[in-house]
Amino acid sequence: MKKVLEIITRSDFTGAQKVVYTIVQGLKDKFKIEVAYGQGDGRLIKKLEELGVEHHFIEHLKREISFLDDLKALHEIYSLIKKRKYDVVHLHSSKAGILGRIAAKLARVSKVIYTIHGFWGIEQYAGLKRKILIMAERLAAKFTDKIVLPCEKEKERAKIYKIGKESQYVIIPNAVIPEKPYPKGTLRKELGIPDDVKIVGNVARLDRPKNPMRFLKVATEVLKKRDDVAFVWIGGSLVEDYYSKAVNEYVRTHSEIKRKVFLLGFREDAAKLMADFDVFLLTSDYESFGLVVLEALYAGVPVVSTKCGGPEDIIEDGKTGFLVNKNIEEIRDVLEYTLDNLNNLRFSVKRSSEKILERFSIKSFLEGYSRIYEE
Repeated sequence: MKKVLEIITRSDFTGAQKVVYTIVQGLKDKFKIEVAYGQGDGRLIKKLEELGVEHHFIEHLKREISFLDDLKALHEIYSLIKKRKYDVVHLHSSKAGILGRIAAKLARVSKVIYTIHGFWGIEQYAGLKRKILIMAERLAAKFTDKIVLPCEKEKERAKIYKIGKESQYVIIPNAVIPEKPYPKGTLRKELGIPDDVKIVGNVARLDRPKNPMRFLKVATEVLKKRDDVAFVWIGGSLVEDYYSKAVNEYVRTHSEIKRKVFLLGFREDAAKLMADFDVFLLTSDYESFGLVVLEALYAGVPVVSTKCGGPEDIIEDGKTGFLVNKNIEEIRDVLEYTLDNLNNLRFSVKRSSEKILERFSIKSFLEGYSRIYEE
């Protein structure tokens, strides 16, 4: 049985961590899988312990760039790899991806895999910092056997940045672990939202790429015209508390939306609460894939999403939802149309759910990673 180490920068439980968890849960009986992670809120750790998976804390592995901490993290990762003698090292996220691949190369690991969960790690910076990170990614790609991307759009971005070669690229779309549908009513009961009020929601971090301010501005525009809607954002800030403060300040200073906008922070039961959404509203600037869109459609919830990358490969425009430009008025108009035509859209989403599950199947996802681990 091959020994595999998954390494990710943070121990939270958002998109990239969900991918790691899905790999571990699906392949832990076929491979001896362990997970290493840096700082974070620890939700991933709890999930791993429930699976009985061995895990390791890399004390100095942090999202922020710090020459001294990064050197220490590199040494920690190298020491772990040398001690545990892994056959495969699989990296996730930019910081873990760069440091982990260098450490794996120094430790002479026979197979090194890197999954790109998006380019925000590069694109959040400008000027010299961005150039340094692109050069670091190009260098680390030389130490990589396979570079996994969730969709063709991300592959094209990798080519634009000249990160890796065509022969290294593997497309493995993300997948949702099939579960029984959650019963409706939990969110409505908790927030006291009547059945005749529609719920527009999002599940995401309160961070820049997710653009929560756009969500609030759309809510403000819609609530000027109608009183039969409530807006719910599930998720808090991980790395940029500025956005959390800005969002709460916006709600505080716009008294007209206070009683119809709810900010719940991170919730372990987010999937259960999503069952009460009538529309899923994604207002992101950028999504490498948009796993939460897949989760919403799987739950039978129509999606209105900005054109921000990954969701454009998932949503059938006009059938399972709508793709819109990043314009407040356009989003408002399309959202109102969706709210007024929910029955037809719900039927269309339900009819398309089998096709969605087939296209983004957990079987194909796990077979893809199993194949490159075994090669």
